[in-house]
Amino acid sequence: MAWIKKATDVEVSKELEYSSSRITTTNAYDCTVTEAYLQEGKDADSKSVSLAISIKTQDGEDAKTFFTVFGRDGNTYFTSTTGGKTVKKQHFGLSIVNSLFKIALGKEIFDCEPTQTTYQKWNNDDKTMETLEADGFPELVGAKVGVCIQMIRKIKGKDSSEYPEIVHFFDLETGLFADEEPSDKRKLDRWLASAKDFKVIEEQAPKSAFGKKEEATTEAPVKKRWGK
Repeated sequence: MAWIKKATDVEVSKELEYSSSRITTTNAYDCTVTEAYLQEGKDADSKSVSLAISIKTQDGEDAKTFFTVFGRDGNTYFTSTTGGKTVKKQHFGLSIVNSLFKIALGKEIFDCEPTQTTYQKWNNDDKTMETLEADGFPELVGAKVGVCIQMIRKIKGKDSSEYPEIVHFFDLETGLFADEEPSDKRKLDRWLASAKDFKVIEEQAPKSAFGKKEEATTEAPVKKRWGK
């Protein structure tokens, strides 16, 4: 399709090591959703919930991204202060998730009730992929959608890693984002023209915890009602 950027237009560093099936190029792709499950924050003090979305391209390459639905405080928004005025802004992850639901199902995530679904996770002990169950949205699995992938290069001290991140969804027939009106200046075209080979994220290397003791906590994660 004309709106998909050709792989030859993007230079990819040859020395980088990737998963054999993972997407390696910043681009727009024709994809199928393969997983859509919810995951709560691992921190006992956090009320966060993310929606994990896995996709696979027509060439069999894949990517997975975790989108924030509820933040650590259990809200669907965060606050931002500009010019002395505080405003509430929806989590970016929730906005992207809602665009997927609108394109694939014609409704938003909180219009749907989570049900049991399956996903795969690497078992490091057995060195195999295992199938697990979780709450999620099996009605999304199998949906055909357009996906914008941005390659990320994360640098932490002397270590670095590269991975694909889902940043937008779009309609395969029209090339339009959710709620976008047809025009000669589509958001997808603008994104393709400005997307970088890699988005670089630099993080501080963690300080050594040698000699320090960590206190274990037995507090259970706080449960929440869906959509509240």
